[in-house]
Amino acid sequence: MSSNLIKAAFDALTHEFIIFLGFSWRDWSTTIIPGSIFSIGAMRTLPPSSAILHSYLFLILWLTLFVYWFNLSNQIAGVEEDLINKPDRPIPSQKITIFEAKLRWALALTAFISLAVYKPTLRPETICWIFTVALLCATPLGKHWFVKNCVAMTAGTWALLGASWKAIAPLTPRAELSILTVSLWVGLAIHIQDLRDMKGDAAIGRRTLPLVVGSSGSRWIITFFLIPVSLLVLWKGGILSIAPVSLVAVHAFLGYRVMHDTGSYYDHKTFMIFTYIFCLVLAFTALEGLDWNAIIASVLAYASSVFA
Repeated sequence: MSSNLIKAAFDALTHEFIIFLGFSWRDWSTTIIPGSIFSIGAMRTLPPSSAILHSYLFLILWLTLFVYWFNLSNQIAGVEEDLINKPDRPIPSQKITIFEAKLRWALALTAFISLAVYKPTLRPETICWIFTVALLCATPLGKHWFVKNCVAMTAGTWALLGASWKAIAPLTPRAELSILTVSLWVGLAIHIQDLRDMKGDAAIGRRTLPLVVGSSGSRWIITFFLIPVSLLVLWKGGILSIAPVSLVAVHAFLGYRVMHDTGSYYDHKTFMIFTYIFCLVLAFTALEGLDWNAIIASVLAYASSVFA
């Protein structure tokens, strides 16, 4: 009997994990992974101790609920869009019903709020994210390109990075500046994600930048205005100077890809490259003080020798 209970519990946990992956795996490179990378900077301000591991495990739980509750909110409200753009997600693929998704939504929100009650230092970031998600998913303002990206994504990134640092160690003035800088950078460059989803966005009445000014016009704006301004933000925030050659190069490559309108799948890959650059920017920030240009040159030299 006990073995049957254990098996049933294991099967239930496995099923929930698969559902969680179905809702969230696309967004790990903008949430769990960059949050973990940025937390390394906080760890570097503390002496080695077992408390760091405990704090990091707590952060992983917070980040997991951060992304899961958002995805549940977004996908419950956007079933029509997902039927067009991402039919493999749990709701349009009928892995779970809307009711079952709403039940998970309520449980995830309760757990997310409970973490903020347990750790009061994360309350501002938790509250910020709850209001940001409500703005995006429960109001018509969330369908406009300026609110969706410039406002909500900036605020969401601020919450993500602030909590990722504060879960480990107290904020420093340098960390606060970096959080604000990277948040503004994301709010400027994140319009790249809307190039891939125009068909679904149009179906539900979103007014993203590509739909407002056209695909071609938005690519010119992103490449020759928003990406340069985002680099300027990194410079003013003292991040560009950490690895100027590398950061300018990856932004130039990003702009090169944005200008090539070869289909939604290509644009999806371009957005994924943006998320990798996001992680790279945070790695530079978290590990400031290391000679990143020399490290990258060494890695490239080694790779060249291996694949020569």
